[in-house]
Amino acid sequence: MLRNLPTKTLSADPRLASVRAHFAEHGTALCNAAGLIDADAGTARVLRLMSTLREASRLDRATRRRLVDLHRLLSLDPVVDEFEPDLSFWSPIDPASPEVEELCLLTDRLYDLLVEIGELDEDQDALALALRAQDAA
Repeated sequence: MLRNLPTKTLSADPRLASVRAHFAEHGTALCNAAGLIDADAGTARVLRLMSTLREASRLDRATRRRLVDLHRLLSLDPVVDEFEPDLSFWSPIDPASPEVEELCLLTDRLYDLLVEIGELDEDQDALALALRAQDAA
């Protein structure tokens, strides 16, 4: 059984708060979708990510990379290189199945989350530059 992620976080990182809220709402569906594609390994990937989010105080680079990797998995778009296993053993998915529509919606929502995180980065960078300019004056 999945434990809920905290949505009211003590972290000052708005990106972490956004990701936690997303996984609190869609975590179970993401586990199911990853499991549909990559069996137990896919489910375990999402559970490890959720565990990391539960314990995190900020959204670090490694966690962001795992979010992107999850999006790639759900998009059925793996990039196999020397550091990644061969994913040719994925379960075939019938394009006409109702799970595919849900998978597409989850993938789109995860993409929107990644875009939101990027926009928050830009806002934070702009604020940091403004504070530096103000300190210099």
